[in-house]
Amino acid sequence: MNSLSIRYYTRKIHSHQHHYHQLVLPLSGYIELEMNNFAAPVGVGQCVVIPKNTLHAFKSDENARFIVADLLELPNNLTTMNAPCFSIDDKLMSYLSFTQKQLQCVTNIDEAALCFNLFLVLLRQQTTNATIDPRINNVLLLIKKDLSIDYTLNDMAAVACLSVTQFKAVFKQCMHTSPVKHHTQLRMEHARSLLCYSDLPIAVIGEQVGYNDPSAFSRAFTCYFKQSPRDLKKQL
Repeated sequence: MNSLSIRYYTRKIHSHQHHYHQLVLPLSGYIELEMNNFAAPVGVGQCVVIPKNTLHAFKSDENARFIVADLLELPNNLTTMNAPCFSIDDKLMSYLSFTQKQLQCVTNIDEAALCFNLFLVLLRQQTTNATIDPRINNVLLLIKKDLSIDYTLNDMAAVACLSVTQFKAVFKQCMHTSPVKHHTQLRMEHARSLLCYSDLPIAVIGEQVGYNDPSAFSRAFTCYFKQSPRDLKKQL
């Protein structure tokens, strides 16, 4: 049962439970999840743990993509969590991007096991009780609602009811990166998902993630992924 897979969901609310533990880690977009006393969207840079035999309801945009880990047993650091959702570090986030490509071309059981085992090593290194400050979560919800909007640091700090200096410090503590870098990460991951899983023109995808100038979008995408949107499309 220990396995990794790429999945997507729909806007229709579904609910079920299963006899194994499940971790959902967004690659792009976010999933709205309800279970027990938890109800919140989970987005890029986060992981949510669904314990076995737990009834949960969920929905998501069809273009969002997720790495889902099914586990028979949870690592020790996930058994003493204060909340089911936590922020993941840069190493695990980078590995998820790598794994997304690998899972699309895995051809045998040994390769799949290797992907899972390295994922498990990185998972055990996560600080799971570092829950997201509610003030920062309000900012994340605002950003994820519409990635085409260019929020400034002043805008985000105002939503968090903090000064810009305080906001940057609290955000870095919660998310292990800066607000600007995280906003860019959300935009680029969503753009890549749209390039891979939709038929939208590149210019339209750029507009949906805040770039009205196609050239500016291409430069930003190429800088982030070391590959242009057009080159990525050619590979599909």
